[in-house]
Amino acid sequence: MKRTTSRIWDTSLSRRFIQRLALVLAGTCIALLAGEICFRLVPFERFKYEARYGHFSGNTVARFLEYDPVLTFRNRRGAADPDAQVQINSLGLRGREISIEKPPGVTRIICLGDSCTFGGGQPYPQMLQSMLDRQFGTGKFEVLNAGVIGYTSLHGLEWFQSELERLQPDIVTIYFGWNDMWREKDSAIREWFQRRIAGKEPAVRSYLWEATWRSLHFLRNRLTPAADIPLQIPPGRYRDVLEEFVRLAARDHFTAVLVTAPSGDSTPNWLVEKGFVARGDSVASLRETYNQVVIDVAQSRGVRLADCATAFRAAGGRTLFERPDEDPIHPNERGYRIIASTLADTISTRSHAKTRAFPAPNWRGNCGTQY
Repeated sequence: MKRTTSRIWDTSLSRRFIQRLALVLAGTCIALLAGEICFRLVPFERFKYEARYGHFSGNTVARFLEYDPVLTFRNRRGAADPDAQVQINSLGLRGREISIEKPPGVTRIICLGDSCTFGGGQPYPQMLQSMLDRQFGTGKFEVLNAGVIGYTSLHGLEWFQSELERLQPDIVTIYFGWNDMWREKDSAIREWFQRRIAGKEPAVRSYLWEATWRSLHFLRNRLTPAADIPLQIPPGRYRDVLEEFVRLAARDHFTAVLVTAPSGDSTPNWLVEKGFVARGDSVASLRETYNQVVIDVAQSRGVRLADCATAFRAAGGRTLFERPDEDPIHPNERGYRIIASTLADTISTRSHAKTRAFPAPNWRGNCGTQY
């Protein structure tokens, strides 16, 4: 009798344990499924965008940007701010509306870049347009401002290939590097780059796992000394992106103009405090490293070089920045005019050097853990 009672008791305990375990597992699966659905409806990149540039972020440039599911953010289509003298057309280019079809007899120029290209009240692409009009007459050139605040060279490459290439430019100027050389904030750029260059997405993709992994990565970076955090786009990868632009130029028959970016000689504390650079980093030294990559690619591939960094040093250096001690990145109006003038001189040389043909970079072979 005692054995029977004990057996019944053990069976009852086992059944209750299994039921509770099943409830826990079912609850866990439902929670995971709900999380997956949530992050598929509102991806982690959207949360990141809202935190950095959203309406409640307090970021003053938010009025010019909007969420993009691939690039995380892009120029806000149709945005206009008369006080800031900013208008963004339906293609995301700063300026008036244009036709996708290139007008006959017009040389179309696309100026790719970051906030230095997007510019302030009078950006350098606008100055370049005026200079070319004076030199060659109105209607001969069409200069399009494809600068986006915060973009790396990879953002520029992706946007160009997905949307801007169809505009059939004759000349593309490429002015990047600032956002490439900052310390990495999270894994988004790196992971996107690795998938991008590998040419494939994973067979099974969990948005919940990506959100969790990137959140942990972000927290780790917050606790890690800035000196131990890698650069967003290291110089070797930056070279790969520039060479991909050169390859596209040879394939699609446009002239690529690589641009060295001028830099001030200071490393302001706010860049260190926000984690863009490590304490002990030199903004001028980092910028010189990336500019040297630009020069090397231009020389080795036989493409146009607009050496604005050298032009700045010859014309006054730090005096060409509005606040050289606080902002060694964005030139003043005189500085932007020198950039436009350097580009105009490069573009107006009609004996265009032909781009040397070379095979596409071995993207897949470069997908190691270094980046």
